[in-house]
Amino acid sequence: MTTAYILKSIADDTRLAVIRKLSSEQSEVACSAIVKDCSLALKLSQPTMSHHFSRLVQSGVILERKSGKEKFYTLNLGLLSSIGINPQKL
Repeated sequence: MTTAYILKSIADDTRLAVIRKLSSEQSEVACSAIVKDCSLALKLSQPTMSHHFSRLVQSGVILERKSGKEKFYTLNLGLLSSIGINPQKL
């Protein structure tokens, strides 16, 4: 992924809010929980939130782990720091 592609993926208020939410978590988060929390907080539908999460996964900003039918998300801190982004300061 190019730096420009990564920056474009986070240059959206909704996706930036997702990054802020994930950066406040201490460990990986279940997809169902984080999508629901963000959906309620941002007043957006769950399908819309799923789209934003997919974009962040595609760009590598969020790491996705599957276990059975459930997905779990964490921030890719290594990728973000490699392009000079500290999610705690967003």
